[in-house]
Amino acid sequence: MVNPLTRCVEDYALPPFASMRPSDIAPALRTAIDEMTLDLNSFEDDLDSPDAEFTWESVMDRLEIIDDPLDRLWRVVIHLTKVMNSPDLRLVEAEMQDEVLAIQNRRAQSPVIFHAMNALRASHEWATYSVEQKRILERAIQKATLSGVALNDNDRNRFNVIHARLTKLNSIYANNMLDAVKEYSLIVHEKEQLEGVPDSAMSLFAQNAVADGHEAATATAGPWKLSLENSVYSRVMSHCANRSLRETLYRASIAQASTGVHDNTRVIQEILQLRRDQATLLGFNTFAELSLATKLAPSVSAVQDLVEEFRSKAYPISELENQKLHAYAIAHGHVGPLERCDIAFWMERLRQDELDLNPEAIKPYFPLSRVLAGLFELMTQLFGIRIEAADGEEETWHPDVPFYQMRAMDQPDEPVIAQFFLDMFPRPGQKLGGAWIEVVASRSKVLRTEKFPVRVPVFALMFNITPPVDDAPTLLSVSDLDALFTVFGYGLRIAFTAAEHTPAARPTGIEWDCVNIPGNIMSRLFFHRDTIPLISGHVDTGEPLPQVLLDKLVAANHFMSATDFLGQLHTSVMDMALHHDFDPSSTDESIFDLNQRLAPRYRVIPLLPEDRTLCQNYHIFPGDYAAGYYSYLWCDVYVADAYAAFEEATGQQDVLAATGRKFRDTMFAQMGIVDANVAFEMFRGRKPDPSILAKEMRLE
Repeated sequence: MVNPLTRCVEDYALPPFASMRPSDIAPALRTAIDEMTLDLNSFEDDLDSPDAEFTWESVMDRLEIIDDPLDRLWRVVIHLTKVMNSPDLRLVEAEMQDEVLAIQNRRAQSPVIFHAMNALRASHEWATYSVEQKRILERAIQKATLSGVALNDNDRNRFNVIHARLTKLNSIYANNMLDAVKEYSLIVHEKEQLEGVPDSAMSLFAQNAVADGHEAATATAGPWKLSLENSVYSRVMSHCANRSLRETLYRASIAQASTGVHDNTRVIQEILQLRRDQATLLGFNTFAELSLATKLAPSVSAVQDLVEEFRSKAYPISELENQKLHAYAIAHGHVGPLERCDIAFWMERLRQDELDLNPEAIKPYFPLSRVLAGLFELMTQLFGIRIEAADGEEETWHPDVPFYQMRAMDQPDEPVIAQFFLDMFPRPGQKLGGAWIEVVASRSKVLRTEKFPVRVPVFALMFNITPPVDDAPTLLSVSDLDALFTVFGYGLRIAFTAAEHTPAARPTGIEWDCVNIPGNIMSRLFFHRDTIPLISGHVDTGEPLPQVLLDKLVAANHFMSATDFLGQLHTSVMDMALHHDFDPSSTDESIFDLNQRLAPRYRVIPLLPEDRTLCQNYHIFPGDYAAGYYSYLWCDVYVADAYAAFEEATGQQDVLAATGRKFRDTMFAQMGIVDANVAFEMFRGRKPDPSILAKEMRLE
């Protein structure tokens, strides 16, 4: 019987998510590793022969073909550990990790391939290369250098040991996060303990209790199960009048993955030390300097200066915001200073009173079916694509995951230009929290098939939207909508790229401090006044969001925004300090001490002394934002300026459509082929202006 995973690679098909079993993974990976080993041997022999001719086709195209099978298979494994995590998947990931890393290191550190790439760079053929080819080759040479290809044998062996250990630690960290959330629960039996919590949330809590074995649980009589899942936690913290219960849940949240068998403290310490050791081997003083070598930010000091520029503007405004919040809380019965467990609750109360905006009154205007239909229509209006359901054409990893495809309406016969999966709902203990994208296949002319002259990009979009209760329609909150638009934006860049080669088409084809530009522009487009009527329709009447509520919703986007913004800046500066200034081998200051020392410049309301939220920061540790969390701020400078063009076109559909098409043809299509600075100048005709972000955030 042919392994379905092996067959999907051979047939250039998508993974058989529904029919494959965990037991299929290791054999398929070993087959791919064996074939890659043979291909690399043959490739290196050809490059090493006396009469070898170095051309783009004989070196770079061939590398793209060799890399693809194992890369796609390993991505399937990583993806499944995030969305359908299980003991069997963890075992196979752990079993195969070293073997996959070994062949990847061998390829990355091949002196023969490195020599061939440098020969191409120095050849007369270089002048004939496209902008995309030149960028791919230069970045490939840099990547090989930063992968240790030029190290001596001893240092290269040490580098590989570090790389393997870091990969294992990343898995341990992520699994500890998942297990800590899964392990914690709090059963509430008395309804008055949950005073203020909306009925929809009470239904969800009762449904969770039923799943936990309390079969008679109901929304009105309980019991109710609380957890650290964001769909539960955020609603308790924002609405529950019971301060004691909020404090209990908050303290559990900030201690998550920091005690017992799921403690990430030592994991973090080892990660930081190994990252520093790796940077030292490559000739950098700190890991932060190594991280910035592949980004647009020119130096650590440039990042620190940008963060401080915005911090100095935001902090005084945050002080005023929190003084107002405290006065409001005191006037409404709060006693004493505000603490961290009070912020979300009193912010929500103040927002409702000040803006007369109840989030529960907004949600019925955003049923999931209407939002998706409106989002797809917006894509047609702005970018000239048609999105259609393609369920049944490909297997999915869960019955709740639909499959779609995008068609280009401005091309003959409206060809399919991209396909995507949409995974909307949480699966506690199986699926990571948050929202993100995974690329299943990148656009490539080299990896074309008989069916597609250019390989069609395929991606998966993951969310954790509160699931429907008792077959009721799924209603989206404002934060759900923001996440939907943001992550969809990442997918649009994968779909619209004009890149002809995988290295430029995939997310890492963009410098990481600009990789969020596509998502952040779509986040802003959600709040555009021409968007909201398109995606809204009351669940009972179909009426779009009334103008009065639309005005309030737009205004709410700036409510206490300086305080929220400072939280992002705090994470950015903490990330950079851990990877540039902090000495993991020293006992003078712990990671938590460092966090407490830095926090007062960014947090008007102090952190609790026992705050251990570093143990649950997926972005900085197992994620891709190590010494790179500042990227959210860096790319927002570009996005705020770019979005101003859409704002200028408000109410002018022809101008808005032309602006959308220009953004598609420049920022979406060209980033990766060129860097974000060049793509931005194609769109706006000048460099980005940081003052526009400050004005947008009302800091000036």
